[in-house]
Parts: sequence; C-alpha cells; structure tokens
Amino acid sequence: MYVQIPTRDIQLYPYQKEIFQAVNEGKNALIVLHRRAGKDVTCVQLWLLRALQRVGTHIYLFPLVRQAREVIWNGMMFSGKAFLSIIPPELIVKKNEARMEITLINGSRMVLGGSNLFDAWMGSNPCTIIYSEFALHNPQARQYLNPILVQNKGIEIIQSTPRGLNHLYELLQVAQDNPKYLTKVLSVDQTVNNEGERIITEEMIDGARKMGMSDEKIRQEFYCDFEVGNVGSYFTMQMTDMKNEGRLIAMSAHPNLPIHTAWDLGGTDSTACWMFQVDGQHINLLQVIVGNNEGLKYYLDEAEKIRATYNCPWGQHFMPHDLKQKHQGWEQAESRLMAARKAGWFFTVTPKVSIEDGIEAMRFILPKVKINMPDCDLGARALREYQREYDEANACYRQKPLHNWASHIVDAFRYLALNHKRLYQSPQPMTTYSYDE
Repeated sequence: MYVQIPTRDIQLYPYQKEIFQAVNEGKNALIVLHRRAGKDVTCVQLWLLRALQRVGTHIYLFPLVRQAREVIWNGMMFSGKAFLSIIPPELIVKKNEARMEITLINGSRMVLGGSNLFDAWMGSNPCTIIYSEFALHNPQARQYLNPILVQNKGIEIIQSTPRGLNHLYELLQVAQDNPKYLTKVLSVDQTVNNEGERIITEEMIDGARKMGMSDEKIRQEFYCDFEVGNVGSYFTMQMTDMKNEGRLIAMSAHPNLPIHTAWDLGGTDSTACWMFQVDGQHINLLQVIVGNNEGLKYYLDEAEKIRATYNCPWGQHFMPHDLKQKHQGWEQAESRLMAARKAGWFFTVTPKVSIEDGIEAMRFILPKVKINMPDCDLGARALREYQREYDEANACYRQKPLHNWASHIVDAFRYLALNHKRLYQSPQPMTTYSYDE
C-alpha cells in the first residue's frame, strides 16, 4: 500500500525518493550521507510515513536526549521552518512537551529521545527506530533494541556521516549483503537536486576550507571517507599503537595479583567501572562495567561477581572527588560514600584536577595498557571515540571533550590514570574512606 504524506513545501530530491521507496516497501535503510544533505529533514518525513503506515510506537533517537529536543522538537530546517511543521496539524491529536511525544489521529505515537539511556526504551515496544548520526550513538543501543524490532517485524532507519572505522562502518559491511536493507554511501558527488545539480558545490566546500575546516574534516564530512579516522579524537595515535603492538588481546587475570577498580559515578546518567591489574610492566584492563539508572550498590555487586570468577583478591578502589555527593531519588538522597560503606567497600578519592591534566595522564599511561578483548570491546571503542567538541560556527574543535556515550567510560579511565601515576610512580598521601571511618 502506498501512503501519500500530506507535507507542505518540501521537495524530495532523487536520492531521497529512493530511500522513501525502499522504506515504503518495508525495507530497512542504512544511509551514509554527507553534511548538509538534509538527513533529518528526510528522516522526519520517514518517521511520519511509518506512523501513518502502521499503528504503533515510532522512535526517533539522537545520541543524547538534549540533542533530540534541540535539533527536532525545538529545531528548524534550513528554510527557517520548524522541523515539526512537517507533520500536518490535522493529523495530530496531542503533543506531550515533557516526553517529546506526538499522538496521531490513527493512534500512532511518534517519540523523540536519546540512545544514551537506551535501556529506558526496552518496554516501549517500537515498530520503527530511526537513528540520527548513528556513528555517534552508544554502540550498545542498537544491540539491545534491534531484537525488539525483529520480534515486532518492524524496521530501522539509520543515517549518519562517517566517524572512522567504528560501529557504523562495521554495520554497513554487514548490511550491504542483506537484501532487507537499502544501503547507500552518498558523498557530495552523488547528491543532486531535481535539475541534476549538486546540492553542495565545490564553491561551498572551498568556503568551509577558508573558514578553517581541515582537509581531513572535509574528506570525512563531505566525501564520506571512513579511512580518515575519527577526526578530533584524543587518543588516535595511542590506540593505533595498541592495535599494532598486539595489546588488544584476550587475557586471563593473574591469580596472584590484586584486582583494582576505577569508577565514574552517575545518577540518572551512566556509571562506569574499569577492573584492572598491574603486573609491573603493563596495566591490564580486564573488564568494563557500564550502566545507568541503578544505585551504586548494584554496580558494586556486579564487580564482586566478576572478581569472584577471576578468584583474585581485591586491591585499591578509586573514586572521583564527588564521592560524597547525594543523588535525590535513585539512592534516597544517600551519598555514594554511605552506600559504599554499607556494602563494606574501601575507597581512595581522586583529587580534583583539570580535564586537560587528566587527558595528559591518560596519554602517559596508554603505551603501558593492554586491553582484554572482547570483554572490554566497548571500553576500547570509547577510548578510540573520545573526541573534542566541534564548533560548527567557527569550523574548529573546542578545547574540551564532547559529552557522548564514551564520556563516562573514559572518565573512569582518567581516574585510573591519575591514581596509577600517584600510586606507582610518585606516591603521595591519599584520602581513603572506609566502612569504619
């Protein structure tokens, strides 16, 4: 059945029509598109198409919840019109501002959100999931949510610009051979308007270059070059060396060495923990624990289960400087310190230092790091994809990290790096909190 979408003043280009045709026929779509190709304009229309085709829940995900609100819920297209104006008012029964949810006259729910809290979507039972800028999403999100789509005989629509040879690239290699997927990699040379003219001209690209955009960034953003690497990432060289030197390898814990932990604590955001050993030559990262919406006691119990499987003694436990802070609701306003005390854990508190000093500490120890694969695959990905925030207006990277799915995993590693230097190279007095204090 063909569904005519009653949108106004929007003209589809040939490459967009091909995507529409595939989705209309029930295919999944994985589209790698260059910057300013109208990815979200296309996806909002596909979102509406799916909601009209099939009554159910249709989810549109950004890497972070706030991005969904800024880009789509409150955002505007190049024309200056609101993205949500694509959805004709006569089709809308109600809008929920807080939940960023639209209910249509046929009963379908169109919901915006972020994949950073992907487990919150587990009970939503979607029949469509759209990922905006998939290369920047938490790679765990699709692993958890795709089985729901399969069970519901739903579809996924994935769009993104490349960010190196990461999970987007890996999924593209698999999907290209799957007849249930339309896959496209469209650089500025392949996207033309209805008159056959490129929508992004060489003059526009030259303008971006004159504004300060590097040739590498241009290759990535406009020519969809996966080989460029993750431009703006902090540890590209160190992670490349780790791979070339065979330090991404399956390992077993040394039974006579203690297992240490380094933590970054979240409340409604993610919590991350690295479990590691130091053998005098290397820092062996054995396991990474990541989750959200759970109290500290949950993660302490998870760490204890893993330690028991290794049958090694505990060593030091390193926490951030805000260990004593309280989190309303999720731990009944009890500080993380008190929760840990009750569980019998002893902590070393990391002093507060600048992000820049923490990044330098990580660079210093990375040549000594070995990572247990595949148990720490997510952690290795996080270290590869930890990157600077990009300033679109000035075509340059800011001197601060982008807050994305990798942030908490890398923050935990930062506490590891700061404490490793203090403990094993230049020991200094440390603040330790214990159950008996």
